Amino acid sequence: MNGLINLLIAGILGITPNLALENTNIIGYQEINHTTDFNRLRADLSLDYSEAPNLFAKLIVDNKSEYITTPEHFKNKTSVYRAYLQYRGDTHFWTIGKQRIPLGVGRIWNPIDKFNPIQIEQVEPANRQGVDAIRYEYAHSQFSVIDVTLAQDQGAIRAKTNLQQIDIGLICTWDDDTDIDIIGWEVEGELLQTGIEFRSEGGRFHNHSTDDHYFSYIIGAEYGFANSINFLTEYHYDGELEADYLAGQLSLQPAMLWYYSCLVTNKLGEKSGFINPTVEYSFSDNTTIGTGAFIYYGHEESAFSQPPDQYYLRLFIHF
Repeated sequence: MNGLINLLIAGILGITPNLALENTNIIGYQEINHTTDFNRLRADLSLDYSEAPNLFAKLIVDNKSEYITTPEHFKNKTSVYRAYLQYRGDTHFWTIGKQRIPLGVGRIWNPIDKFNPIQIEQVEPANRQGVDAIRYEYAHSQFSVIDVTLAQDQGAIRAKTNLQQIDIGLICTWDDDTDIDIIGWEVEGELLQTGIEFRSEGGRFHNHSTDDHYFSYIIGAEYGFANSINFLTEYHYDGELEADYLAGQLSLQPAMLWYYSCLVTNKLGEKSGFINPTVEYSFSDNTTIGTGAFIYYGHEESAFSQPPDQYYLRLFIHF
């Protein structure tokens, strides 16, 4: 029936719709809330217009319900995750609406990204909320682009090019809500043909409210070994907190359907951080089940100085 409706719409209006549904359920346990349950039903609709092949529209709507046992609480909310219209030309690229702004190259931390920062202490760090914005990208050449992003009280300008297989970008961002401006960089490429991928991002931060200036940045590397073993490491210096962090992630895919990963983070000087082991098994291309934990460690005197340990089971179905 859906196929017939799609054919009718495509034939009459010249619009080709593509609808996908996803369901994610995460059951967790932690010391404070005890048992938790998070369920998200996501409808992903994309539209292509045959009369204007450069135009593309996307709408993603989430219905999320959350339940905790201590104290007993339940809430349900429907919200828009993505909603934008996109023009994709040879040299000009426009996106208008609620979108994810791709800033920075960090995998564990990305201090440059003030629009959609990585939340590494979440079960789904790749699930990043978007912002209502206008983004324009101009391809000056095959290897050089300039993009401008304007959102409510926020903005960014970036110029990026490729030199000897290394992507180099200069970035300027501003945020009127926090009164923080950033002049920074992002660099990513292969290190001397060794197979080691290195990356760095960061910049000089200026807080207009306090007139403070400081640097925050990351330096990272990644290498893929034989037998589907991958190692990723990142060092992060947070100039605002004057803190150093170091993280490493080892992942392994011993068979087509299995995936193992362990992320360890450490706040240098305090010997505190967390360990995030995960195991995933894919029943098919559309169904994945995984389990993992966030186990915190440290020598803090107060038990409230760090979050409680969390254990979870995640089921993902795409249909």
